[in-house]
Amino acid sequence: MSKEKLLLVGAGGFGRMVAEQAMLQYDCAFVDDGQLVGVEICGISVVGGLADLPELRKEYSLLVVGIGNNQFRAQVYEKANALGYGFPNIVAPSAYISPYAKLGCGCVVLQNACVQNGASVGNGVLLNAGTEVHCDAAVGDYALIYTNSVIRTGATVGSLTRIGSNVTVCNHAVVPDGADIPDCTAVHSEVKQ
Repeated sequence: MSKEKLLLVGAGGFGRMVAEQAMLQYDCAFVDDGQLVGVEICGISVVGGLADLPELRKEYSLLVVGIGNNQFRAQVYEKANALGYGFPNIVAPSAYISPYAKLGCGCVVLQNACVQNGASVGNGVLLNAGTEVHCDAAVGDYALIYTNSVIRTGATVGSLTRIGSNVTVCNHAVVPDGADIPDCTAVHSEVKQ
């Protein structure tokens, strides 16, 4: 049985990590403006750049963006949505998503990440290895949460927010849209912009 075809936008470091998980389930190809068409990266061919998305839509119906820049990732998803692409979630086999959690479209959930009961994760969110989103916490669209960070019970992380590595967003704390929380930080209450 052949696998569904999936375009992976971005062949950089994060894109390659996404590819490792995606190729377990999909027949993948890269789209990357910084690579030549035909080059293979991690055994996956580069088939074009962003300008080629309309033409590639004839062969590929699914797309996931593996780029850490939140604003750019959101723009690519918006463009691809207008072209009619679908956005599957890429979830590592070792990750856990509660059947009672909500996960948007086009999310990437890497190794040993956990999204617990009642949690809500928006569209296009990148959850790095070891990330925990606890019960009833909410993560907005196009957020990026780096390795081993914890979003505690009832906390809210806004859209387009970057949470560094080893960060704890404490119970019921609020991180506003677009915030950039540095590594090894504890967020106890609402972050001021």
